[in-house]
Amino acid sequence: MIIFLYGQDSFRLARKLRQIVDAYRQKTKGLNFIVVDASEASFEDFYSSIFQTSLFEEKKLAVVHNALDKSFKEKLEKTVKELAKSEHNIILCQEGKVLKTDKLLSLLKKSAEVQEFESLEGAKLTAWIESEFLQLGKAIDKPAAAALGERLGGDLWQLANEIQKLAHSFEGTISQKDVEAAFKYQAELNIFKTIDALAQKDKPGALRLIHQHIDSGDHPLYLLAMVANQLRNLIGVKSYLETEGGGYGDPGAASRLGMHPFVFSKTVRQSRLFNLDSLKEIFYKLMKYDVAIKSGRIDPGVALDLIIGEI
Repeated sequence: MIIFLYGQDSFRLARKLRQIVDAYRQKTKGLNFIVVDASEASFEDFYSSIFQTSLFEEKKLAVVHNALDKSFKEKLEKTVKELAKSEHNIILCQEGKVLKTDKLLSLLKKSAEVQEFESLEGAKLTAWIESEFLQLGKAIDKPAAAALGERLGGDLWQLANEIQKLAHSFEGTISQKDVEAAFKYQAELNIFKTIDALAQKDKPGALRLIHQHIDSGDHPLYLLAMVANQLRNLIGVKSYLETEGGGYGDPGAASRLGMHPFVFSKTVRQSRLFNLDSLKEIFYKLMKYDVAIKSGRIDPGVALDLIIGEI
């Protein structure tokens, strides 16, 4: 028997493969299991490993990754019928798009079980997100699931990771507000990391962190606002500690400055890496870029890169 798993959604493909392999292993304790990467192994080696005689004559399960590798595929096309009729179980896997006119795909549709894993989007992606939460014993309302899908797109690997974190971070049904709060918190943590990188004169590191946000869908204006907010916090903490006689261990400092204790403690640590005048100068430059953006004289993304470059 042959099973062919293919498509652009590598997450669901990998999950299906794992389910099949686990099921076979549970059914056949003495299963002879073979894994082949067709981009590295020869077809001849694969073929001989399947049909070589065994003392116990066990049925074999062979998993072939990159099954449509050119040289491997050409020989596979010639033996599809023979392999499909054998007593052994062969799972062929191919990540990425496969043309409907592909010769091997046409042959497999006639003699194998074929399953395509297309990239999910829109309502299908929202439904998948809802089902993932249900499998974890949690619920998410539809607007929240849609918002999560819009933010991360069809990258199910990242979505699965975020779903795990959300499921363990909030009680009850996950709402859109919960999703936004979780991403805002993560964004704040990364802005702290960006400021840390700048304090250590690691501009490439700071730019990399910022562009990770942009690549994930955060608008440069939002990121500029986040940087500006943390600069305000730094100036406020630095002024309080240096000019108003506040102490680093003052338990009421966070409350007096209107800051969350967590944000205050992180900002205190960062403030030691800057002097007050340099912080004010950076903030002044950022405000100049803000005016230039609003007047249409500069692109927000370019401004973000320039302000980091000038710090």
